[in-house]
Amino acid sequence: MSLFTPRFMQQWVRGTGYRLQQVRQQLGFVSPLTDNDYREVAEWLPPQAIELFHTMSQADQQHSLRVLRGLRERGCSERDMLSAALLHDVGKAEGRVPFWTRPVIVIGKRLARGWLSRMVVDPEHALFAGLAPWRCSLSYAWYHAEVGARLAAKAGLSERSILYIRTHHEPNGPAAELHVVDDVS
Repeated sequence: MSLFTPRFMQQWVRGTGYRLQQVRQQLGFVSPLTDNDYREVAEWLPPQAIELFHTMSQADQQHSLRVLRGLRERGCSERDMLSAALLHDVGKAEGRVPFWTRPVIVIGKRLARGWLSRMVVDPEHALFAGLAPWRCSLSYAWYHAEVGARLAAKAGLSERSILYIRTHHEPNGPAAELHVVDDVS
């Protein structure tokens, strides 16, 4: 049986197109949010968390807003889930996760998960301070959900929103709906 079935090829083309669009956005080919966009963000985040939202790149802000809107289109009205949507990738902000780490993480998770998991260290761990800069960047990328959850807690988000941020990469976890929308946004 051939690996290159029509369904496989369709998924591959769609996935590749999605990743290329992400690359384009991360390179800066993205419009800044409008005043209306920021008003929409302010509907769902407490004031101290809005500052945290502003630490993200324009591309990550646009992505987070697409995730929020995607959840709403699916009928989600849970405030905690929608505020988590806006900050689910904040652990990548402020230069913690440079552009080059994103494809390394995506490819590494598929082809070299064991090696990648040995290269990374939780940024809260004492060993983190002694890592080479490239390993710090990979570690932040790998642990961005946990880092984002810690930042969201400091910004006063609810325990439930923090849980959703922490688990947004778990397909069957508490934030499964966020995971689904994040994957296609």
